[in-house]
Amino acid sequence: MRIGVIGLGYVGLTFAVAAAASGKIDVFGIEVDQNIKNCLKEKKAHFYEPGLNNLIKRMYDKNFFVVESFPDDIDFDAFLITVGTPLIKGSKKPDFDYIRSALRSIQHIYDGTQLIILRSTVSVGTTRNIVLPFLSELCGKPENELMVAMCPERTVEGNAIYELSNLPQIISGNNASATEFAQKLFRCITPCVVEADSLEEAELIKLYCNTYRDMTFAIGNAFCMAAQEFNVDGIRAIEHANYKYDRSNIARPGFVAGPCLEKDAYILINNMPACDSKDFILAARQYNESMIDIVVSWVKMKTKEDCGVSVAISGMAFKGQPETSDLRGSSSVYIARKLYEAGYKLNLHDFVAKTEDMEKLNLGRVCNSIEEACSTARLLLVLNNHKKYRLVMDNPYFHFSRDGFEILDAWNVCTELHACEDIKIVTLGNLHNDN
Repeated sequence: MRIGVIGLGYVGLTFAVAAAASGKIDVFGIEVDQNIKNCLKEKKAHFYEPGLNNLIKRMYDKNFFVVESFPDDIDFDAFLITVGTPLIKGSKKPDFDYIRSALRSIQHIYDGTQLIILRSTVSVGTTRNIVLPFLSELCGKPENELMVAMCPERTVEGNAIYELSNLPQIISGNNASATEFAQKLFRCITPCVVEADSLEEAELIKLYCNTYRDMTFAIGNAFCMAAQEFNVDGIRAIEHANYKYDRSNIARPGFVAGPCLEKDAYILINNMPACDSKDFILAARQYNESMIDIVVSWVKMKTKEDCGVSVAISGMAFKGQPETSDLRGSSSVYIARKLYEAGYKLNLHDFVAKTEDMEKLNLGRVCNSIEEACSTARLLLVLNNHKKYRLVMDNPYFHFSRDGFEILDAWNVCTELHACEDIKIVTLGNLHNDN
């Protein structure tokens, strides 16, 4: 089988190499971003993902080929659209221009006989109402003669290679031929596929999965803040409520971010008629977003809004476990930007994110270690849950008094430091009551 993958970002590249590694598929990928192409020429990814670089080295120019455009002397069986669906700047509406641009890239080779698979996250109805008519116009054939499938990506960053071959894959098609072809392709990668009843159901499944996570985290955040209204530590209350009690699985409080969770609730409600469900979904998303301002307000309160104070921010990637270098949609970046715009001097650090990517943010000095970041700082914000933070308490740097030095441990990852009398540590569980 020969397939083309349009877009070699996180979704496209991980899928491309996993498909190539099956030994049953030749994959040709195209990408417009020059940095991504430069990295692939060196047989490496432009982001951190365990196991990915080894696969690229094994598959490159064997079963996986990076090309400027799809060769017209190759008979392709399918094309996968894996480009992102960003929100339009200044609004919370999805922008489908990336998808249209991706489809235009195959107009010289698409004749209406190949299967087109949409892997991107889209609003319900996009595959049928936008992609199908666009393809029909592209090749000059009626929509009912085309084969289009919606097979959403559902992997987690930091574990994508494993999940691509182990998670059930959702497939759907506009007709029986498209569904059968999609099933054949994905069974080359994973032993389990789930056939949705329609294109719309497949679109909804992806949105439900991410929005469900968003909403469960919102409950944890809301409960954490509510506890503090009664002078109770919110994190401790949640931990005790969950302990060996099967009917309670309240999420740990924290930031809900990243390139998917920060926008998929908005994509879900984009074309949803006004209803209580829509309001409920939106309220959960907005509550999670409010955590950013809660942290910013705490910094301002602690510094008495003295913008000359230096603040160290560690954990710039949007999550720490599984570890990733991804800064997209990171709450840490949004917090840093608000503090920078307020005039604070920032020292930025992350265990995995690339120095050059953090420097491109133009939000402050990028440091190689927490020690360096804290050397001139009045406050340290620990904003993701990377496992290396547990090594911090073994570092004698933090075991001496410094007037006024405090840590906001947003993920409760510096637990053993809590016993150190030299340093005051605040968590999201007692943030409101820290005066």
